[in-house]
Amino acid sequence: MPRPRALAHSVLRAAISIAVVAYILVAVDREALWRALASVRLQALLLPFALYLAGQAVSAAKWWMLGTAVGLDRPMLDYMRYYFIGMFLNVFGLSTLGGDVVRGLYLGGGHRPALALNSVVFDRVSGLAILMAMGAVALLAFPRYRLPLALSASLIAGGLALVVGWWTCPRLVRLLPPGNRVRRQVEHDLAPFWSDRRLLVVVSLVSLAFHLSQVGVQWLLARAAGTTVPFSYCLVMHPILSLMLALPLSIGGFGVREGGYLYFLGKIGVDESVAVTMGLLWWLMTALSGLVGAGVFLASGAELPRLRARPDRARDVA
Repeated sequence: MPRPRALAHSVLRAAISIAVVAYILVAVDREALWRALASVRLQALLLPFALYLAGQAVSAAKWWMLGTAVGLDRPMLDYMRYYFIGMFLNVFGLSTLGGDVVRGLYLGGGHRPALALNSVVFDRVSGLAILMAMGAVALLAFPRYRLPLALSASLIAGGLALVVGWWTCPRLVRLLPPGNRVRRQVEHDLAPFWSDRRLLVVVSLVSLAFHLSQVGVQWLLARAAGTTVPFSYCLVMHPILSLMLALPLSIGGFGVREGGYLYFLGKIGVDESVAVTMGLLWWLMTALSGLVGAGVFLASGAELPRLRARPDRARDVA
């Protein structure tokens, strides 16, 4: 039975999704929206979907680099498999653990769950830092789009906070006792995340390639929806939209995603029906990639990971 706080949070998220979707249905011409959706051709979605999947594979490769750097030695194919299964669970919510936790537990194999989960956390945080840095650079490089100052300042400040937090973490843990588990993990198990400069440079470049691929998907989806959005504006829009969707404010991003597209594309004169169509097409990309992850999950035996290894496997390792 869900706890009262978790239940209240779920109800609030559902209420936000319903409220925003209701507003969109009232504010946007439904006939125009239907025409915009009906005009999308399947052929026009093949390239953005292929690019979307390629980007996810690049992101999985980045996680493999981080995991192997801290001793989680597995073939890259395993990392890819766990990553896509995690996408499936994130999109369709079939696990209360969440896709990111599940892929960490797969990687840990019941023997090193904390280290594996930390590799997922650092994968996410490093990607978020690069995303915010890319958005901040785009805002400074293209001031003609004139987004609200508070929005621009929040993006830049958030990116700086992540960098400062990463830089100070090894120093802050020194305030803990020498035998503390967190201090030991940061100073020994996870040390490459701070000390291996080559790893950090390569991971940052791979992360940048991933985010640029997703910006390219946005640009292609605009064309599929029957409009043209400057690539430079996609560079500005995508990081902020991604951050909005990362916040647990709605169910599956519904409402927040479409409202975000309405706001950002409305600023450059894109029709409201086309803006909502782009939001739905982005959701379609994530849903289809989740189905790919579902296929990987079924092909892998459809078995969720364990927090602890089975006794027979533990004896084998011993």
